[in-house]
Amino acid sequence: MNIGGLLGALIPVFFVLALGYAAGKRNAFDADQSAGLSKLALNFALPASLFVSMTEIRRDLLLQQGPLVLALIIAHVGLFLAAWLLLRLMKSLRGTASLIYALALATSATPVFGFAVLEPLLGPTTGGTVGLVALTINLTVPLAVVLLEMDAAGKRVEPAAGASKPNPVLTGLSAGLRSPLLWGPILGITITLTGHHLPAQVAGCFDLIGSATSGVAVFAVGLVLAAHPVRLSSGVFVGSIARVSVQSALFFALLHLLHVVSPFAREALVCCSFPLATVVVLFAAHYKAAEAESASMLLISTLLLAVTVPAMIWLSK
Repeated sequence: MNIGGLLGALIPVFFVLALGYAAGKRNAFDADQSAGLSKLALNFALPASLFVSMTEIRRDLLLQQGPLVLALIIAHVGLFLAAWLLLRLMKSLRGTASLIYALALATSATPVFGFAVLEPLLGPTTGGTVGLVALTINLTVPLAVVLLEMDAAGKRVEPAAGASKPNPVLTGLSAGLRSPLLWGPILGITITLTGHHLPAQVAGCFDLIGSATSGVAVFAVGLVLAAHPVRLSSGVFVGSIARVSVQSALFFALLHLLHVVSPFAREALVCCSFPLATVVVLFAAHYKAAEAESASMLLISTLLLAVTVPAMIWLSK
């Protein structure tokens, strides 16, 4: 493995992360500004980048990705459901906490770190991989929102007479279907499968906003880390290690069981070892469960990038 190339990919990530953290601690950005940066990265820049990346994949190559997509769905949606059913059996994790920890285990920060870490190391197939992984993550998150809303609905005071009670299933599905991170890859895949290509001028428009993805997204994660207290405990360490190892091990086994042969498989395996998704920290704050723990797991699992990325690249050789 090229150590210089690995350092060249990770040092800028940690630098921008530290810059965002320092800015957050100095209160250079208030809560609304931090939320605005996250929205810029995840609702505009990243969907545009994923859209263009998916349109650049060859149609015949994309049609061969069925086994890989199946493995990704099992490693995300399947792992989330299995982890939730197991965690809710533990008395200390019943209710909302079990959903937060299951989501932390089954979703990664691939949309945030994917391009910044993988592109310098593994080259031009990175965009397609990040698009496929982001797509499966965004199939998992709406399901989690449905279950979180159902759990929260059971704790709410009954609405006043005449007031309508929101349907938790519709709330979760609506949140998922509105996500640009879901529609960006889907639209790109659709264009590729129909055999069309984006005109260079159109692709250039999306590339311009998409180029902001890596820096803004990683900086925003630093702001999120600065906004939450760090709580170091055995549970946090176990959860952090589980985040970067359990899904990777499951996906590695699925690649062999399903006989997946794909140029995207190696990058997808590395993606499964990425830190937990920042949306987990946001959900924890919104639903008032495991707030400090999820933020601490985000910090530790992010620092573990220096170990997990070279380990997964070596394992996938």
